[in-house]
Amino acid sequence: MKSFKEHPSVRERKDVLDHIEDFIENQVERNVRRGIDEIERFVKQELLRQGKKKDEPSLFSYLDALREDWQVAALAPSTKFVVARVLKKIDWKTTRTIIEYGSASGVITKQLLARLPADGCLVAIETNAKFVSALSRHQDPRLRVIHGSVLELDRLLAPSQPRSVDAIVSGIPFSYLKPMDRHQLLHKTEERLRPGGRFIAYQVTTHLIPLMKYHFRDVDVQFEIRNLPPHFIFTGYK
Repeated sequence: MKSFKEHPSVRERKDVLDHIEDFIENQVERNVRRGIDEIERFVKQELLRQGKKKDEPSLFSYLDALREDWQVAALAPSTKFVVARVLKKIDWKTTRTIIEYGSASGVITKQLLARLPADGCLVAIETNAKFVSALSRHQDPRLRVIHGSVLELDRLLAPSQPRSVDAIVSGIPFSYLKPMDRHQLLHKTEERLRPGGRFIAYQVTTHLIPLMKYHFRDVDVQFEIRNLPPHFIFTGYK
């Protein structure tokens, strides 16, 4: 009988992760994206049926950004249920510095600021210019809005931003990144956190589970169905 090594090599672990990622991308995400397209069509039809105008504050502004920018992860802004789950995963007794990947329309950003202490700091990184413009209108000295890609994290944060942070919150769609970019970003994320810090990511698919288990000592997974589309909330502990 062939014996199994107790500790697989780095190469073997990487091969396993690559196989898992390929399976999720080819077998799972294709159906998820098809479902999201159907939901989008239904939502737009319902809004039009109810007489919503495109220039009214509604889901349309978010859908416009979604169509123009593939890096907008969700069909609609996060609901209070997803926001509540994200906020609950942050240790507010010890958290002073937070980085947010993909702040989008600022739904979670506002709630982070509402709970952050007066001497706290929130760095919001966003690629979409329209969202950056909206976020920049917040008159809060604790908020720093950066227009750019989290794939250039070190360049964006150097030299004036905190080197070690308490929590990192992410809404960017990791499934849209190249496999190596996912690994590198999670590696840089883990490095940026202080010991005991937390990385909280809300995602449409389970794509991040094997990756986060590789990069973090412990990973918690939750699911929130009361969102459009439903979201997973992953928490990685350093």
